[in-house]
Amino acid sequence: MNKESILNTDHLISFSNEEMKAYIYKLQDDLQSKLNTGLSIDDILDIEDPFEALEPILPIEVYPILVLAMINNIRSETVMDAILKGLVTGVKSYQESKRS
Repeated sequence: MNKESILNTDHLISFSNEEMKAYIYKLQDDLQSKLNTGLSIDDILDIEDPFEALEPILPIEVYPILVLAMINNIRSETVMDAILKGLVTGVKSYQESKRS
């Protein structure tokens, strides 16, 4: 993913579920493209953190689901629903913490 297309957390909190889903799939496509070139996930994380903007709004229990889904190219609605549900909760918590 090029630098211009990487959004920060404050951009992401305004996304609808459909926009968030599209963003996650875009990250997943970019990650898969890099993995298909022979890079390992460790190599990729040494260069960039594709999850950086999501980390502040993703509950700790949902984070491994997101990472495993992205690495393994899992795109089921069940997994995406769990991720989006976690993100809704995480966005609320993030917004509340910013108000404090």
